[in-house]
Amino acid sequence: MFATLPNSTSKSARMGLLIFAAAVLSACGNAPSLNGDTDSNNNSQAKSSWVGAWSTAPYGPYPNGPLQGTAPAPFDSITTPTAFPDNQARNQSFRMVVHPTLGGSILRLRFSNLVGDRTVTLSPVKVALRAANSSIIPNTNTPVLFNGLSRAVIPAGEEVISDPLAFEYAVGDDLSISFMLEGESGPITWHAVSFDTQYISTPDSGDQTDDVTGLGFTELSLGWFYLSGVDVLREDAAGSIVALGDSITDGAYQVPATNTRWPDLFASRLQAAGIPMGVLNQGINSNKVVAGGAGGSGGDSAVLRFDRDVLERSGVRSLVLFAGTNDLTAGATAEEIINAWIGLIDKAHNAGLCVVMGTIMPRDDLIFGWDRAAMESSRVALNEWIMNAAGEGRIEGVADFATAMGLPLDSSRPNPVLYSPDLLHPTSVGFYVMANAVPIEALTPPPYGNCVQD
Repeated sequence: MFATLPNSTSKSARMGLLIFAAAVLSACGNAPSLNGDTDSNNNSQAKSSWVGAWSTAPYGPYPNGPLQGTAPAPFDSITTPTAFPDNQARNQSFRMVVHPTLGGSILRLRFSNLVGDRTVTLSPVKVALRAANSSIIPNTNTPVLFNGLSRAVIPAGEEVISDPLAFEYAVGDDLSISFMLEGESGPITWHAVSFDTQYISTPDSGDQTDDVTGLGFTELSLGWFYLSGVDVLREDAAGSIVALGDSITDGAYQVPATNTRWPDLFASRLQAAGIPMGVLNQGINSNKVVAGGAGGSGGDSAVLRFDRDVLERSGVRSLVLFAGTNDLTAGATAEEIINAWIGLIDKAHNAGLCVVMGTIMPRDDLIFGWDRAAMESSRVALNEWIMNAAGEGRIEGVADFATAMGLPLDSSRPNPVLYSPDLLHPTSVGFYVMANAVPIEALTPPPYGNCVQD
C-alpha cells in the first residue's frame, strides 16, 4: 500500500509522508469503525495489511484477578492500587506501557470495555515513546483519533479501534499510551497482571496525558487498564502468531521491565531470523480451557474467549495453544480437556490458522493444588494425545515444553534450575528454554516456514 521510505529521506519529510498516508487511509474508509475492525476476517493477509504487534486479553472487572486479596504487603498496593477507592475510575488518567513485538510507522490502538456496564469515554488518548518508568521522550507524544475525533467512546461489552496514526517506532521500543477517563467508569475492564509497572493518576486529577515527566501518575499498578492491542500497518509482514494460555504464557513472575515472558523471547527469535511477524500474548493467569466456564479470577475459559482473543486479532496466521494444567487442578478429566482442544483446533483450522500445541509441563507445586498421585497420569495422557495429534497431522507441530522443562533423567519432574520456587512457574531462564522449544517452521508461512493457509 505504501512503500518503505528510503533512509536518505529526512526525518521531518518521512513524518510528513507518514501523516499523509495515515490521512489517506482514514479518508478512504480504511479506518476502523467504533464497533470493531473493518476487516472481519483478520487472519486473511490478502484482505488486510494490519498485523497485531502487541495485545493482552481483557477481563475483570477490577479488582478481580489471580492476586486479589492474596498478595503480601507491600505488593497488595500495586495489585489493587488506592486510585480506585470504590473500584471505579473517576476523571483520572492512565499511562500504560507496552513492548510491541513488531515495529512500524503507522499504527492503531485497541481499547476494550468488555466487562463494563455503561459506555466509557477516554479523552484525550495519546501515544509516545517511553523514556523510563512513567516518563516519556519529549516531542513524541502524539494524539490518537477515533473516527476523526479526539475521544474513544466505548459501549459496554465492546472494543473500539483507533484511526490509523503516523507514528514511527522500532522493535525494542516501549510505547507509553496515555488517556484520561471522563466521569465515572463503573466496572473497570483490565488485564489483572502485566508483570510490569503501569501508572495511574489520582481520582479527579483530570488530564495528565501531556506530563512528560510522568510525575502526575502517582499510583502504581501491575494491570493494563482498557488497552487491549496495538496493530501496525506492514505490507511486508507475514502475519501474527497468537499464544493462548494461562499464567505461564502470561509471564508469571518475570523480572519487571525485562520482557522475558516466553512469547517475548520467541518474538526475539523471529526478529533474529528476519521473520516479520508479531507475537500476541493472550495468556491469562489461572485461565482454563473449559473448566470453570465464564468469568472468575482467570477470566473466560479458552473455549469462551477464543473468537475474541484469537480470531478477532489482526493478521493472525497461526496459534500456539498451551493450556490445560489449570483444568486438571480444577478436576477436569483428560477426556474433557481433549474434547475442548479438538473444538479449538477445528475452529483455528476453519479460520485458516496453523496450530502448534505445547505439552503440559511437569509440576510439583502444592500451593496451587497439584496432586501428583491423582493428576500425573492425566498429564501424561494429555501429552501423549498431543504428540499423536502431530504425528497424525491433526496439528501442524508441537512445542515440547514438558521435555524441555523436565529433569534430564526424569522428565516427569520439573527441573528446579528452570522453575521458580513454587515448581510451577518458570524463571526467565525457563522462559528462554520454552521459547527455544517452539518450532518456527510450523508457525511461519513460506519462505520462512511451512504454514500454508487453506
